Amino acid sequence: MESIIANFWWQKGRGKKGIHWRSWKNMCLLKDYGSLGFQNFCQFNILLLAKQGWHLFSCPNSLLARVLKAKYFPHSKFLNAQLGRLPSFTWKSIWAARGLLQDGLGWRVGRASEISIWNDYWILGGDVVGWQNREGNGDLRLVSDLIDNSTRTWKREIVNNTFPTEIARKILQIPLAEAEHEDFRVWKEEPSRVFSVRSAYKLLQCASMDSTSYLLRTEIEAFFKKLWDIQLPTKITILV
Repeated sequence: MESIIANFWWQKGRGKKGIHWRSWKNMCLLKDYGSLGFQNFCQFNILLLAKQGWHLFSCPNSLLARVLKAKYFPHSKFLNAQLGRLPSFTWKSIWAARGLLQDGLGWRVGRASEISIWNDYWILGGDVVGWQNREGNGDLRLVSDLIDNSTRTWKREIVNNTFPTEIARKILQIPLAEAEHEDFRVWKEEPSRVFSVRSAYKLLQCASMDSTSYLLRTEIEAFFKKLWDIQLPTKITILV
């Protein structure tokens, strides 16, 4: 299917072959990254499988989730499930897309006893994964260490002294429920915290980029966003 699309795009006229000036892989990069945003069918298939994984994860009481759990992971959760012996094609496919789902998951703070401060994604619009101020804060491991359970408020002084100003501000903006509840996983790539194919596709595109493409994305992404917003004939914008 991709070959048919590429041949149609580059042909000089009906039935006339043309030169493929760019590889199909580069043609499928997002418009914001300097390409034309053609759909990569292989990656899109992975997204649909990851969406099924999200369904198993977020709706554990559905018929599909209960059947697969009973057969393949009766004593664990979907994210920790093993492939198992003689897996069906359905389970093997969904299980293979689990890595993408894990990359896009973050935490919604509840009791905060399951969330690692330094190794988990739990700050809206911020990230401390891989960063740690160890001076005098080596005993801070879980997010619950930053919360005063008697008042259900953040320990403001510790937060401000531990994190950079912008990160500390984002942490203090995270609301805490008066009654404790379990921590739960959410899709961190969307403000709604619900899985979407659009945000998952962008996440997968970023993961598959080489170092050169990554530089392009970080340095001139704003340029391409402005380019596609300009009111010009489409063929001119595509040529640029």
